[in-house]
Amino acid sequence: VGHPELCSKPCLYFAMGECDNGESCEYCHMAHPKRPVHLDKRHREMLRSMAPREWAALVLPILQSKISALDDSLETRAMFADIASGSGIPIGSVVSSTPQRSHRMLILSLRSMSLKSLLTAALRGLSEHGQGVDEAVDVLLQHLRKLSGQGAEPIAQRSPQL
Repeated sequence: VGHPELCSKPCLYFAMGECDNGESCEYCHMAHPKRPVHLDKRHREMLRSMAPREWAALVLPILQSKISALDDSLETRAMFADIASGSGIPIGSVVSSTPQRSHRMLILSLRSMSLKSLLTAALRGLSEHGQGVDEAVDVLLQHLRKLSGQGAEPIAQRSPQL
């Protein structure tokens, strides 16, 4: 559980066989098959320009399915509900119309992202719409990392700009 969805960046030194930090290394020592997926400038702009309801209708169901795939416990579902309630929009209450090609490409990109990257995007997106969900995202991430045996660095402290 947790790799590669929640892990940090891969350790470059470990890949070369030169990491001296061992267990105390802050980077992942497991194989990462490819470069992580990130949203391109066009997709970031699309997300920024969306109304909050449209944004939530697009991103939250993808986030929910990724979280459920890792842990579908009642506790985890309640933590996700805290994030969703920060958007002010109940899950499933807004159904997007048939998306245009650009929206379909955005959806494919969002589905390809790791859970950690998607949580970062959710944190940014909901914060930009004036929602106080930082703590709920951090609590969920820490909970999922605890389940996977990883450290629990809060996402809000080091999340890159979208």
